Amino acid sequence: MRTGAMLSDDSFPLYAFEKDDWSMFLVESPDKVLSHIEPIDFENDEYLFWDAQGHGVRLTLERGTLTSIEDAENEITIQEAFARYSQSLGVTVDTTRPFPEVWARLQANVKPPSRFDRTVGHVLGSGCFLIVLLIRCLHPHSLGRRDKSPICTLIQPRGWR
Repeated sequence: MRTGAMLSDDSFPLYAFEKDDWSMFLVESPDKVLSHIEPIDFENDEYLFWDAQGHGVRLTLERGTLTSIEDAENEITIQEAFARYSQSLGVTVDTTRPFPEVWARLQANVKPPSRFDRTVGHVLGSGCFLIVLLIRCLHPHSLGRRDKSPICTLIQPRGWR
């Protein structure tokens, strides 16, 4: 097993496995790590990672930037992660094949979200934003101050301005 910190393009893509729902995704390059992962989930150790050769690795981030990739003993192997991901997709895939081939076969079984799912996700995402905005603007005393931002000034009752 290799030891020490390393950060090279030879490590990529990284295979990432989410422990909670058994989903997986690829991290194509160092600058793409946080495009897939919420920082809090990363801090809470909710993912396992393997490099392009299938070695377990641990990532170190500093201020949102990947600073090192180190060897790690993951709780499961990449083949076990592929098998669990396969189960979560409801398919059977031979996980003993080369990693890129297994990944391609798994991805062939991933269904893109339907138009309905995309629309609901967009509406719910926008709706959550509006709720947070309304709570922030209409109840500024819960924050210990009145919010004077232009958007809040538009929706706050006149007596609050």
